[in-house]
Amino acid sequence: MLKEQFIGRNPSHFQVNPIVKAFIVSESFLWSAYNFIVPIFAIFVVNSVKGGNIQIAASAFSFFLIARVLAELIICRYLSKTNERMKFLITIFGIVVISVSYLGFAFANTIVTLFLFYGITGVGLGIASPAKNSLFSTHLDKNKEPTEWGIYDAVTFFSMALAGVLGGFIASAYGFPFLFILAGIVNLLSVIPYILYVR
Repeated sequence: MLKEQFIGRNPSHFQVNPIVKAFIVSESFLWSAYNFIVPIFAIFVVNSVKGGNIQIAASAFSFFLIARVLAELIICRYLSKTNERMKFLITIFGIVVISVSYLGFAFANTIVTLFLFYGITGVGLGIASPAKNSLFSTHLDKNKEPTEWGIYDAVTFFSMALAGVLGGFIASAYGFPFLFILAGIVNLLSVIPYILYVR
């Protein structure tokens, strides 16, 4: 079945436009950084946060989701009135906010700071996601939409799978603060494709 999908296809069938490429490369960094943390986040909460337990970890994740939803609802109203360049800048800003929150986790040792930085993560994703998804969806190549969505899923999920394993190794070998700093740096790399395209 896979052979039928690839053999005999014209190479141009697999070429995508620069914005789609930028989006896919950026997402691989962004979701890798996310998956450094999320699969083992509850362990961090239980072991490193004063008063932390499984319930606190689950509640913090729910708080993150609520913060993201609220930020998305607010930013979506603004995005419909902005041009493409502004969407790029909003995406970059949101990604930077996420990186700041990951770096903050390296110093989070109380429940308050835990919720604070997880909430900031949600806000950052809420700002960046509608803008970058809008750019991606409007620049999909005609008649190649399924292929480009498939490439996006393949690249990002493969990156996430590797990041999950690597995140567990780094946390056990070097500790959570180092992991969070690394996640912040990797996440920040996801702005590079957008900056290059804007320039």
